Amino acid sequence: MNETGRRYRNILVLVAAVTFVVCAILMLFFRTEVITGAISRLASILMPFIYGFVLAYLMRPVAVFLEKGLLKLFERLKIKKTGPVRMISILLTLGLFLLGLVLLGLAVIPGIISSVTTLVQSLNRYVREFETWLEGFSAGTGDETIDQALALIEQAVQTVSDRLSEWLQNDLLKTLTSQMSRVSASFSSIMSILKNFGLGMIVSVYLLAGWEKFRAQGKLIVYSLFSEKIAEWIRQEIRFVNQSFSGFISGKIIDSAIIGLICFVFTVICKLPYGILVSVIVGVTNIIPFFGPYLGAVPSALLILTESPMKCLFFVIFIIILQQVDGNVIGPAILGDKVGLSSFWILFAILFFGALWGLAGMIVGVPIFAVAYDLVTKSVSFGLKKRRRTDLLKEYEDQFPAPVREN
Repeated sequence: MNETGRRYRNILVLVAAVTFVVCAILMLFFRTEVITGAISRLASILMPFIYGFVLAYLMRPVAVFLEKGLLKLFERLKIKKTGPVRMISILLTLGLFLLGLVLLGLAVIPGIISSVTTLVQSLNRYVREFETWLEGFSAGTGDETIDQALALIEQAVQTVSDRLSEWLQNDLLKTLTSQMSRVSASFSSIMSILKNFGLGMIVSVYLLAGWEKFRAQGKLIVYSLFSEKIAEWIRQEIRFVNQSFSGFISGKIIDSAIIGLICFVFTVICKLPYGILVSVIVGVTNIIPFFGPYLGAVPSALLILTESPMKCLFFVIFIIILQQVDGNVIGPAILGDKVGLSSFWILFAILFFGALWGLAGMIVGVPIFAVAYDLVTKSVSFGLKKRRRTDLLKEYEDQFPAPVREN
């Protein structure tokens, strides 16, 4: 191809690239609903596989542990056929996971129902006591101003009663229809979640059974697309991603389970009301870094306050002490330095990803940002070395030594 042909081809490639970028920008800004709709549709189709990957990722450490134990057992029993070991370990892991869910439901759900029922009964009792006090106060006072205020309260109650009767007669049917549609939508959503969860468990079995093969296939794809140096760098980053997510998520789950158990023991010993409900709230919200303890302590304290202000004070003091112990002893012992982020960046990650994805973003935002932070750090280090300013890098590392990353 002559010089004119090459120039013509380059111009065509440039025009095609610019056209593609412009069209992509126009689609992004003016046809956002098309893009979001396509992404939502694709996510809905792939949801069972997403569930399966998450379940397989969480269950794999247990499956590997059981597989190693079974191999040692087969070796001691001098059983040569070890082929079924992988499937046996997967089925045992799946059984333990389902058993844990069932036991958790049997232990927690009745307690939550009992606590909510007690709370509703307490609120009804408080309303009746207030009405009794109001009637006695009205009968025993001779102050004209107070009598007028009570008359206004009585009139307001009568107005509310009249409006309620009117609503029952005119708007009840519309409201019931609307609520039935919402209940139907909620039931459909629950059934969809259960369906995806069930299919995800089946997918997780296949993923766990062929984990090494899938990993080897991924390695082949990476080395076929990139040079050996870049491919090795990608593998190292994937290892870091795995370390950040598996260490942080599993560590936070174990840490939160311990905190919830300690809280339950304290509520039983001190005979605090709503013990199971409060312990579940404290344990679940503790999974969220930084804000979790406060998100769980506030509603729990308000629940106990409805029963006894003094017990509420004891609970608040206990939560403050427990969170200090968790932040300085339990958490570091379980998590260590899994993410290598300062408190400022942890706070930033929680707020940023929480605004994007809600509660899920607050949980996974920290390891995601840790990966992004690591990439930026390596890019800065590479740029400084390329420009022969390693003196700045050494000065920074001497002043702010980085924690040693576990491999």
